[in-house]
Amino acid sequence: METVRRKNRATILQYINDHGPASRKDLADVIGLTPAAVTQICTELLREGILQETGQNVEQSGAGRKKVLLDIDYRVAYVYAINIEPEYTTIALSDLKGEQIACERLKTDASIAPETFLKHLAKRCQKMAAAHKKAVPHIAAAGVGITGLVDRAEGSSIKAYGIWEDEVPIARILGQVLELPVFVENNVNAFAVAEQLYGAGREYDHLMVIKWGPGVGCAMIIDQKIYEGRHAKAAELGHFIVEKNGALCHCGRRGCLETKVSYPVLNRITPFAEEEFGLTYCKAKGHKEGIAFDEAIDLFARSIVNSATIMAPNRILLTGSLFASQIIRDELVAACSSYDTNWGEGKVIYSQLSDREHYIGPAAVCVNRLLFGES
Repeated sequence: METVRRKNRATILQYINDHGPASRKDLADVIGLTPAAVTQICTELLREGILQETGQNVEQSGAGRKKVLLDIDYRVAYVYAINIEPEYTTIALSDLKGEQIACERLKTDASIAPETFLKHLAKRCQKMAAAHKKAVPHIAAAGVGITGLVDRAEGSSIKAYGIWEDEVPIARILGQVLELPVFVENNVNAFAVAEQLYGAGREYDHLMVIKWGPGVGCAMIIDQKIYEGRHAKAAELGHFIVEKNGALCHCGRRGCLETKVSYPVLNRITPFAEEEFGLTYCKAKGHKEGIAFDEAIDLFARSIVNSATIMAPNRILLTGSLFASQIIRDELVAACSSYDTNWGEGKVIYSQLSDREHYIGPAAVCVNRLLFGES
C-alpha cells in the first residue's frame, strides 16, 4: 500500500508539472483515482509545502463552487547542480523548476586528486549558498552530472572520459562536506531527464537526445524512461565504429565517431571557438577546410540515421555548443535527408533548454528524486 501511495503521489505531481495548475476534481478525473484519495494526497502535499493553492479557476463557467487550483511550489526547496565536463565545471543553485539563482563556471582540474577537486567544489557550493542565504532558505540535495560511465546506485563515477580514469565515489565525498543527499548521473542522461521534466519529453514519449560539444553524447528516452542497457552502457553514439583501424579513442577502442567529429579533432582542421562553429564553417566553404567539415557532418548524419532506424524515436533532439548554430543544424538535417528522404523538417528539433544546458541536467536529477521518487 505504501508503494501504491508513493506512486499515486508522484503521478499527481507529474501531471501538475507537465500540464500546469489543476483542481482536485480534475486530477481525480484524469488520473483515475477517487476524489477522496486525491484530496487525501493533496492535503498531505499542501501540509509539506510541496503544493500550494493558486486561486480559483476563472475560466470555469456555470453556477456552482469554483474549482481551487493546485500547483507545485517550485521554491519550497533548492538544489545544488554540479556539471563536471573535461574542460569546465559548472556549479549552480536552482529551484525545483530548474530556474537558476546563482551560477559559477571554473576550470576542471584533472591534475589533482579527484577527492581534492570535489571537496573544492563542495566549498564553492557552500560559499554560493551563504551569499544567497535570504533567497535560498533550504537546500535539499545536490545533483552531479559527469561524462562517461556512472554507478547511479552508489553515486560513483566509474570512468569519466577525459577527466578521471579510476572509479570515484562522488556522492560519498561531496556528501561528507555538504551533509546532503547527492545524486550522480551521466551528464547527457541528466540532460535527458531535464527534457522529460521541462522540455520536449513532456510532448514526446520517444526521444533521441544528441549532444555535440566537445565530444558526442547521446541518451534515449523510451516510453518516457531513460534507456540505459546493461551496465548503464546504451546510446553510445559517439562510440559507434565508423573507421576500420581508425584512431585510438579515449574509450579504448579504435575508429569511434568521436575520433572523427569531436571538437578537438575539428579544431585541428582550423582553430575556432566552439560557439563560433557556424561562422567558421561558412568561412571555410569552398576551401579544403570546408570539405573536411562537410565530411565530418556527413559521417555524423549517417551515424544518426542508422541509429534512428533501430531506435525509431519520435524526434531527434539536438543540444551542445557545436549545434548552437542554425547553419550547422541545417547542414546536418540536409545530410540526414540525403540518406533518408523521410527526414522532414520536423524530425530534428533543437532543445529549448540549450541555454541552461550547463546546469539543468543535475538540477532535474534532484527534482526527479525529490518530487517523483525516480531512481
